[in-house]
Amino acid sequence: MIKRGITDGFWQSWLVGLGGVTADFLFLILIFFGASQFMQHKVVVLAMYAIGAIMLMYLGISSMKSSIKRIKVMSNLAEEHVRISNAYLTGFFIALVNPINIVFWFGVYGSTLATLSKKETLATSVLLSMAIFIGIILWNLNIAFTVHFGRELVKDRLLRMITFVAGFCLFWFGVGFAIEFIRATL
Repeated sequence: MIKRGITDGFWQSWLVGLGGVTADFLFLILIFFGASQFMQHKVVVLAMYAIGAIMLMYLGISSMKSSIKRIKVMSNLAEEHVRISNAYLTGFFIALVNPINIVFWFGVYGSTLATLSKKETLATSVLLSMAIFIGIILWNLNIAFTVHFGRELVKDRLLRMITFVAGFCLFWFGVGFAIEFIRATL
């Protein structure tokens, strides 16, 4: 969202966020229908570690590579229509295959929902889940607006440095997933 907002404007950033929110909503629905039990099988856990390691290391390396190139900070709002068609899908697929997102929804939220459903009615569980969902939407709006109005403050060198550090962090988390995959297989 931040990179799209800086390079392509508010709508690009917002659509990436909406794509991610759609994947989050899909996870929420799957958890309500009991899919969190499936995610605890050893084969699924191993697959998630492997996919997570590969994806995060790939994204980290590509981000570090792109930090070397000059990054164009958008200055003309008329250019916002560029790549709007794939911004939503980018956010959707990133959130859909992001292992950290999957672990949150199926691990943290799934166990919280299981505990909550023992104490509360179904209506209360749905209401509280929708409150989380609305919070995610508001957070995405906050990011999109903040980036839109703050992008004039970001200079090329700072953006390249942030891109490199973010790429390194992604790569580092990918290495962590690879280590967990190796531990789990042994």
